[in-house]
Amino acid sequence: METTSIEVEGLIGRYNHKILFAQEDDFVILHGPNGVGKTMLLELVKAASDLQPGKLMSIPFSRARIGYHDGTVLQLTRHTQETLPFEEIEPEHPKARPNPGETSITFTLLRGRQVVSEWTAKITEIYQRPGRSSRLEHYAPVRQVAAHIWRDIEEGDHLTKEEVLDRYGDALPAEFFGSKMPEELREFRQETNVHLIETQRLVVLQRGRTPARSEYAQLSTKVAEFADDLKERLGAALAENSRISQERDRTYPLRLLERAWPETPSDEQIRERYSSQSELRERLAQISLLDEKTGGISLPEKMELWQRRVMWTYLEDSQSKLETFLPLLEKINLFQEIINSRFLSKEMVIDRRAGISFETDEGHELDSTMLSSGEQHELVLLYDLLFSVPAGALVLIDEPEISLHVNWQKRFLDDIRRVSQISGFRFIVATHSPQIIGKWWNRAVALDPRFTAEGDHA
Repeated sequence: METTSIEVEGLIGRYNHKILFAQEDDFVILHGPNGVGKTMLLELVKAASDLQPGKLMSIPFSRARIGYHDGTVLQLTRHTQETLPFEEIEPEHPKARPNPGETSITFTLLRGRQVVSEWTAKITEIYQRPGRSSRLEHYAPVRQVAAHIWRDIEEGDHLTKEEVLDRYGDALPAEFFGSKMPEELREFRQETNVHLIETQRLVVLQRGRTPARSEYAQLSTKVAEFADDLKERLGAALAENSRISQERDRTYPLRLLERAWPETPSDEQIRERYSSQSELRERLAQISLLDEKTGGISLPEKMELWQRRVMWTYLEDSQSKLETFLPLLEKINLFQEIINSRFLSKEMVIDRRAGISFETDEGHELDSTMLSSGEQHELVLLYDLLFSVPAGALVLIDEPEISLHVNWQKRFLDDIRRVSQISGFRFIVATHSPQIIGKWWNRAVALDPRFTAEGDHA
């Protein structure tokens, strides 16, 4: 479900914004003065795609429409009815909030201008009956720790009630939202994927965060997490390679003896393919996925017919085995290339035993805590985009210039484009930095404060 258009009316009560993705474009840049709602717009797109009424309730807007490549449109309408003066009464429960008026979000799914599904979530009902607060603990792994704050027992973070409802809404009875989300919308949610990288990147990337811990400590912990994650990925690639190798080795004699040969490859074809595989083995040996650096076969100067057939079958099997590493190798190579081009007097090393480690230019091992905050931010962001974002996702990046040196800002879009081409996602960048935009002004969309929700110039 590739996103092709985003339209928002009445953002912050006054602004209309429209973003279009050209078919051939893989990214869009948003820019504009403070106060036009760049960050809020990204948050709205994320909450809308995840069908999160709790989050959407906290974002002031009137209507929004998100279009997709197959003609599907998700339309959002926010309804607010103010409480009449005589309805404003003190809540019976000390932790309950006064009734702020009836607020609801209507999700409408359209295909070919026909309504496929519609759901209205009546958000404020959760405040009108205080008893429901305590019942959240029966359905979700949370505990209330303050008047309007809940602690997620599994994740370790703190949530508002709206965030609890959005995270665990599928496990809650329909009464928490006034009605149950239709199945068509649930299926639609599974087909869309939006990944938000906020201004404070660890808000999204760090799970189980603790307010008492510093951001720097969280970064170091995240780098260690990613090192372990990469170790697991390398181990899984080795296991798959072992499975393919055993299967090919077991059937090799039979396939060689029974194969029909309409045409036998030439000496030149064999040498070319063997050389290509040797280069790939060298690259895999550098990250310890293969122990040997070369194939170790000495090819005769002139091969007989039977030798060419044996070698070609062997090379076909070798290709099948080596290809199990290719998707991971491509990402690892780009990850190393970008990170090591940023680092000064040090480099990042990748191998199957440590996952990710660091060395000084003098060969001394370096702990991740010795990296600067900017270096760690860059590493965390790139790893997340390369290894966590699924193909077809829309990535939203808010103010990437924060913590980036000016020279890094100038290279940011080129680097992220290379990452997106490997991982297969589109992205939107919201920025104030002309260095980030650089040569890409043709992809920039100005969020103009002169256009109000009434369609007039302010």
